[in-house]
Amino acid sequence: MLSNVQVKDLAKKMGIHLDGVYFKSELKDMKLKYNVAYIINLEDEFDENGEPNDGSHYTCFQYNKYPKKDCRDEYCYFDSYGVAPPDEVLDFCGVKEMPHSIIDIQSLMNDACGWYCLAFLYYINVFPARSMDFYRDCEHFTSLFNDLNTTNDWKQNEYILKMFFRSPNSKPMGLEDLGFSFIPDKTNVASGIADVNSIDS
Repeated sequence: MLSNVQVKDLAKKMGIHLDGVYFKSELKDMKLKYNVAYIINLEDEFDENGEPNDGSHYTCFQYNKYPKKDCRDEYCYFDSYGVAPPDEVLDFCGVKEMPHSIIDIQSLMNDACGWYCLAFLYYINVFPARSMDFYRDCEHFTSLFNDLNTTNDWKQNEYILKMFFRSPNSKPMGLEDLGFSFIPDKTNVASGIADVNSIDS
């Protein structure tokens, strides 16, 4: 699993406006910022003995607010397992419910949740070919992947995920040969930041 430092470094390289990476229990002491992304670890910051937790699973959300009165607020929560947001996120955003991803796209055989969050946030905020319709782009992203509740083809999902972290100049490769080389410039940005081949394939 990516560390919070690795997630923040990759988000910066990808052009994602990320407020930060937080444990869900940290939200209660924070004030919501609009039009930026949040990546949340679903563990509390400390365990029942007061010891720091290592973290368990990354999810993310974004709440957009616009200056024009006739523009509605937009917000969405993404969990690669397709699970609804926890109460901590709803309370933080001041809502009773929140649109969220509903399909399971992450295999239990890997710990790629941080990669999925980064790919999702990139798609809805940075991807040049996005529709610019917030909810449509959220839906388009999840539609790229198989729902693992109805199929067991998790390798295809990981292949698609890895496409978000390839050099735009890379030649097509087979699944066995495909490794991460996320590049907005001409160097392997992920090198030294994370074990880019840690997603099992």
